[in-house]
Amino acid sequence: MSPKPASPALRRRSSRSLPATFLAVLLLLLAAAATWIGITRITTGAWPPFLAALRQYLASLAWNNPAVWAAAIILTLIGLILLLTAILPGKHNTARIKGPEGADEHFAETAMSRRGVARLAAAHVDQTDGVDASSVKATAKKVDIHVRTPLHEPGNLQEQLTGSLTRKLQDVGLNPVPKVSVRVRTTT
Repeated sequence: MSPKPASPALRRRSSRSLPATFLAVLLLLLAAAATWIGITRITTGAWPPFLAALRQYLASLAWNNPAVWAAAIILTLIGLILLLTAILPGKHNTARIKGPEGADEHFAETAMSRRGVARLAAAHVDQTDGVDASSVKATAKKVDIHVRTPLHEPGNLQEQLTGSLTRKLQDVGLNPVPKVSVRVRTTT
């Protein structure tokens, strides 16, 4: 068994800090409200007045009421979704690049960010004759390119760009090579 690399992996998964922060703030607000309501009940011996209507409505509900079942199902689904988002890994935010021949995969890792792949594709496409401007979106499996051209008849520009960019990504060493999709639009 070979030893593990000393550095962290370059091909990390996206973080879930925004949903986790939102949920943490929401739960903190609910806990603070419950604490305040509980302290009010203990000190005054009565529930806060704004809870009277809600308390009367909840007291009138029966366990087999359809509204109770619907609320239980919705809360269960929300809990299941939150559990799955916590357990399942996020998307990779980098693309793997093949290392040099003969290099040990366990010790050498090279990666390029998806933004780097998009910038590489945009630079390559923008240098092609007949291309006025381009916009590129890159994921781990696909590179989408929208090209504007001043040519009245673009001919086989789409196929030319697709083949050229696919070869460029292969030459860079992306593993696996993302699928390239090019859309050409004339500006006139």
